[in-house]
Parts: sequence; C-alpha cells; structure tokens
Amino acid sequence: MPLGWITGDTAGARNREAVRQEGKAWRKAKEEWRIYEDQRQDQYDYEKKAYERNLQQAEERTRFEEKGLIQSYQYGENVRRFEYDMANRAYYKSVSQAARQKEFNEMAFDVANYEQDLKLKDDLLGVIFDEAETILEYKSRSTGLKMNQMNALNQADFKDASNKAKMTFDVGSLAIERNQKRSASKIEAQKAIVEGMKAAGALRARGTAGRSSAKSVLGVLAESGAMQAGIANALMYAEQSIDLEVAQLKDMFILDQTMVLAAKDKANNDQFFGQSGLDAGYDIDKLQISATRQSIKQRDDVVRRNIELAREQADLNAEAAILLKPSQLPSAPDPREVYAEYDNPETEDYVELFYRPEKVEFPEFTPSREPTRDDFRGPRENVVMDNITQGISAASMIAGGIGAFGGSLGIGSMTSTGAGNFLGMGAKTWTNVGAWLGGGQSVFGGYAS
Repeated sequence: MPLGWITGDTAGARNREAVRQEGKAWRKAKEEWRIYEDQRQDQYDYEKKAYERNLQQAEERTRFEEKGLIQSYQYGENVRRFEYDMANRAYYKSVSQAARQKEFNEMAFDVANYEQDLKLKDDLLGVIFDEAETILEYKSRSTGLKMNQMNALNQADFKDASNKAKMTFDVGSLAIERNQKRSASKIEAQKAIVEGMKAAGALRARGTAGRSSAKSVLGVLAESGAMQAGIANALMYAEQSIDLEVAQLKDMFILDQTMVLAAKDKANNDQFFGQSGLDAGYDIDKLQISATRQSIKQRDDVVRRNIELAREQADLNAEAAILLKPSQLPSAPDPREVYAEYDNPETEDYVELFYRPEKVEFPEFTPSREPTRDDFRGPRENVVMDNITQGISAASMIAGGIGAFGGSLGIGSMTSTGAGNFLGMGAKTWTNVGAWLGGGQSVFGGYAS
C-alpha cells in the first residue's frame, strides 16, 4: 500500500488545505490592500499639497526674483546718479582746490623772492664789510710797514750820527793825546837837553881840564842824548799806539757804518717785501671779493630760477590734481521694458517679467484594484492521477525490492552483476524498472523525462 494512503497525504487532502490557505491569504491581502490604499491616499494628498505648494513657492520665487531685478535696476539707477553727482562734486572741489593752491603758490613765490632779496642783501653787505675790512687792514699794515721802515731808517741815521760823533770824539781824543804825548816828549827832551847842558856847564864851570873833564862832559851829553833817544822812542811808540787806535777806530767806524747800511737795507727790504706781500694779498682779496660778488649773483640767479621752477611745478601739480570732468554713464535697460512680452495683461496689479510655464493640473487619485478570491486560487491536483502515481510508486518499490532483496525472498539467486533472474530480468533490470517507475533513471540507463 502507498505511503500517502497510509499518512493521508493525498491529492484531495492537499487540495482542501490549499483552499484554506488561499482563503487565508485572500483575507490578509484584502487587509493589506486597505492599509496600502489608505497610505496611497495619504501620499496622494501629501503630493498634491506639495505640488500646489511648489507651484505657489515657484511663483513667489519668480516674483521675488522679479522684484529683486526691478530693485537692482532702481538701485543701479540711484547709484549711477549718486556716483555722477559725487564725481561732479569731486571735480568742482578739485578745481577749487587747484585755484586755491595756485594762489598759495603765488604767495609762496613772493615770500621766497622776498627772502632771497634779504639773503642777497645780507650777502652783499657781508662782502662790502669784508672789502672795507680788507682795505682798512691793507692800509693799516702798509702804514705800519712804512712807519717801521721810517723808524728803522731813523734809528740807522741816529746810529750813523752816533758813530760819526763817536769817531770824531775818539779821533779828537787820540789827537789830543798825540799832542800831549808830543808835548810831553818835547818837554822831556828839552828838559834832558837842559839837564845835560847844565851838567856839562857845571863840569865846565868846575874848571877841570883835560881828557877826564871832556869825558865827563861827553858822558853827560851822551846821557842826555840817551835820554832824548828814549824820549823819542817812547814818543814813537806812543805815536804807533795812537795810530793803531785811530786805525781801530776807523775800522770800527767802517763796521758800524756797514751795520747802519745793513739796517737801512733791511728796513728797506722789509718794507719792500712786506709791501709786496700786502699788495699780493690785497690783490688776492680783491679777486676773492670780486669772485664772491659774482658767485653771490650766480647763486641768486640759480635760487630765483629754482623758486620759479618750484612755482611752475607746484602749478602743474595743482592742475594735474584736477579730476577729469565726469560724464554720466548710460542708463541700464529697464527690465519692465525688456521683458514686457512676458507680462500677462490680466494681472493689472503686477508686472510679470519672466515667462510662466503652463500649469498642469495634478492628476486625480486612481485607486488600485481590490484583490478578489480568484486572485489567490491556485492549481488543483488530479486525485485520479495521484492514485495512479501512488500505485506506480508501489510497483517501483516492489521492483526495487525484487532487485535488491530477490535472493532473500527466495526468487532465485540474483546478484548485482546479473547472475540470476526473475521473469526473465535480472536484479539490475528490476532496480532500473523501480527507479523508472519512481520517476528516476530510465530503464535503458538514462533518466526518465
């Protein structure tokens, strides 16, 4: 007997169970469908409101952008007019400042020239004072040199006169001394002669005669002559001494006169060279003063030229500071005129600038199909075929049992190698028949289709 008949797992039982499961699934599907439909309805309502809200927000954004565009245009126009007004104010202010700057430049020019006049006056006065001081110093030093020369010459003249007077005095003194010496010599000689004559006379007066008396007289005369010779020699030596002194005085006089002449030459040379130096210095000072005057004039010309150039540069800077006369920028196009073609004439209270797309109505809600009982009806098993299948399954079990247990069942000797048979078929064949009846391998070694 098949196992399904024993356990109750037959086609009819399975069909009845399928019907119960289909009913259960249908009822569950209906419940889920209701829930799903409620969710779809809620989703539809939400999406419809969102759609309408998006349309409204899109319109509001468009209007906001349009208002912003108009405001930007108006703001740009205000800025353009304001910038033009500010540029004009800046231009006229720069013109006014340039005029005031030129007036100030004129004042500064006059003040600078006045200061330069004072500076030129001071410099020229300084040169005049230097020139006067130079002249005074030259005259003073020249006069001093002349006075020194005159003093030196006077001193030399005094020295010359002193030398001559001293020479005359000394020579006169020596002449007097010479005369005194000569007079004394004459007196001594005369005295010696007289003494001799007296001695000779005394001898003669004694009256002695003879040679001894003559010798005595001769002796006295000889002594008197010797005394006269000594006096003459002394006079000669005195004369020579006086001559030497006179010669010495003449030599000293010549030396003094030479020194006097040297002093005069020195005074004249000092005055000459000093005057030459003063003249050269004075000439140099005059050249320096002349060069200073010329330099002052040249510097004055340069300074005045610089003052003039500075004024011209300041005037140029003032003119360069004048701004360009402004011109107003062209007006930007009015967006209300540019986008006039997009304006809807029906909206009189509002100007539309941007294109509005055509509004599409939100589609109506379409409910889904409600599940029916037939949607869950599945295929049914054939009870008759199930019985036949059950029978074939039993036959396959029997055939397989013959092949497997034929020897133990007393159906002859069967082996898996083909030895022994039942109804002309061996164990392997009966095994294949059982597998085929069970829907497995074909009798011919393949697989049942």
